[in-house]
Amino acid sequence: MEVAFKEFNQILGNINAAYHEVCVKLGISDSEFDILYILCDLGDGCNQSAIYKNSGLGKTTINSAIKKMEKKGYIRIEQGTGRNTLVYLTEMGKELSAKTAERIIEIENAIFHSWSKEEQNIFVELNKKYLEEFNERVKEMEILL
Repeated sequence: MEVAFKEFNQILGNINAAYHEVCVKLGISDSEFDILYILCDLGDGCNQSAIYKNSGLGKTTINSAIKKMEKKGYIRIEQGTGRNTLVYLTEMGKELSAKTAERIIEIENAIFHSWSKEEQNIFVELNKKYLEEFNERVKEMEILL
């Protein structure tokens, strides 16, 4: 493996570890954090399926975390149209979100906006390009089980 790619993988691992450490310090699980983060992004009352699709986590993990958060009083679930399930933050959930996900989003935004527009565009475009090419190549890959 090339040195630059090893460094890239190490950076990704360290970023994931940093987010996990934040969750530990904030006293919430990684999946709870992801749900709060996505609700900040997509808005209160979004479809549970949108949370699953935007988190990169498995359906079972998201379902379990949502049930756990509902029991704790952070979210409430409502039936939407058809098979849609809508997820809303309760007042306790909004307070938790303000203390956790919203603070991290502020940090991320401060870092991102400290970069020049060119750096921002390069960062986004290269990450998007990497993801698209990765997904394309994995689809073409012959899977041997």
